[in-house]
Amino acid sequence: MMAANRPGCFQGMVPNRALNPRFQSSCSAGFRLLALNAMFASNSGGARGQARIGYIVAAVILGAVIVVPALFGGRAERVYRDSIAQLAGAGHAVRLDSYRRGWFSSRAIVSVAAGRGAVTFVQHVHHGPLGFYNGWNVAFPVAAIVDTDPPPQLQSSLDKVFGDAPIVISTIVQIGGALDTYISRAATERADPAHKLSAKFGGFKAEIHLSQDAYTIRADAPGITAAGAFGEATMAALTIHGESHRHAGSGLWLGDGAFNIGRVNYSIVGGGTHAAANGLVQDIGLSALTEIANGRLDARETVSVGSIAGGGLKLGSISLVAAISNIPPEPIEQFKSAVASIAQPASGQQAQSRMLQEKMADLFVAIVKGSPVLSIDLNAASPNSQAVVGKATFEISPDLANDPLIKAGNPDRKSMIAQAWNKYGRSTAELTAPPGFLAQVIKPEQFKQLEQSGILVRDGANYVCRASFKDGGWLINGRRMKLPAAPVRPNLSNRVS
Repeated sequence: MMAANRPGCFQGMVPNRALNPRFQSSCSAGFRLLALNAMFASNSGGARGQARIGYIVAAVILGAVIVVPALFGGRAERVYRDSIAQLAGAGHAVRLDSYRRGWFSSRAIVSVAAGRGAVTFVQHVHHGPLGFYNGWNVAFPVAAIVDTDPPPQLQSSLDKVFGDAPIVISTIVQIGGALDTYISRAATERADPAHKLSAKFGGFKAEIHLSQDAYTIRADAPGITAAGAFGEATMAALTIHGESHRHAGSGLWLGDGAFNIGRVNYSIVGGGTHAAANGLVQDIGLSALTEIANGRLDARETVSVGSIAGGGLKLGSISLVAAISNIPPEPIEQFKSAVASIAQPASGQQAQSRMLQEKMADLFVAIVKGSPVLSIDLNAASPNSQAVVGKATFEISPDLANDPLIKAGNPDRKSMIAQAWNKYGRSTAELTAPPGFLAQVIKPEQFKQLEQSGILVRDGANYVCRASFKDGGWLINGRRMKLPAAPVRPNLSNRVS
């Protein structure tokens, strides 16, 4: 009210020229004070509003951090169990022993068959949606990140020989169910002065990607070197790659894979009765392929070597291919389903064994009816680039499927196979090789015996062997021969101690 009697405070209503300058200055200062108070009040209210919003956002984030991992834990467990079942269905001997789900993480124990035993893996499943894998690489959004403890025996063995370095195994469990696994170990080296031995390991990296109907694997290791009083040995450029997918029509898993070693070389120091030696083998490869063509399953395995040089042995490229073709895929899938049903614990061990033999006999009969063919091809090069070629095929007549010899209850399986082959088996084989090649791979006395017996005969510049099997006997280079039978294994159960 007092301010209303001051003319300077009504400049907006009175012309400026009617006001005293002193009052203009006083009113301007008053307006500044009011403006500052208004701004302070406005900012204080906004700060309190922003604080409330911040509290709400923080509460939401905190709730998400607490609740979301538990929700993703259920999804992670379903994907995990489905993936184990998928691997088992693809023919891998893997089994889930236990799975304990927690709020933020879970713990699983998996066994993988290895020989007569099994290797156990302990896996820590960290629930999504955010995780870190293979070190500090960020993955988002994911169902889970799985860290796997390496088998203690493998870890300790590598550390003992090559020096300490952890094996890191991380798996990303994608929301859609796919698994991406990364395995690595750093390069290390170790010296053992007491035994005058040193070893270097170049480390390794591997990636495995698994989805519902396919999986791939890629791995590589630069090399391994060992040196000591004996000399030095190196294995370099190791790689693995493979791909597999589920066939839409049959449900079978098909694909290809390869294991390659770029170089193996050694240099052995001579001493005492042992002479010095050195050698080099390059481009070693092992590969496999399964495919369905024209409604039939074909499988092929290949062993190849780029070159071999060691002592007096010098060979060029060599490849050996074994393939089986013309197999009906349906009986294999039926057999797998039948075996899965037999594995149920409701039946006893003897009953399971009997049922398994029956299903194996059914599978064998179904395959034989399809007239499968086994073939083996050899291609090699001698030191002077002369070709070495060999080919063999093995077949069995479909009539075997109707023979009473094939029955599940036959106790003498080995005798049954021999009888079946002698009665229904057919085979052809041919080998052509130059003398220089044979001289490197066969001892002189053995070569002489083969030539005298007629198994190897001269044909121009090469030696050849042409053989065929039919009606229970072999015909080799036009002469009927009976090959020596394999020695009978002694029956140790009747041995008197």
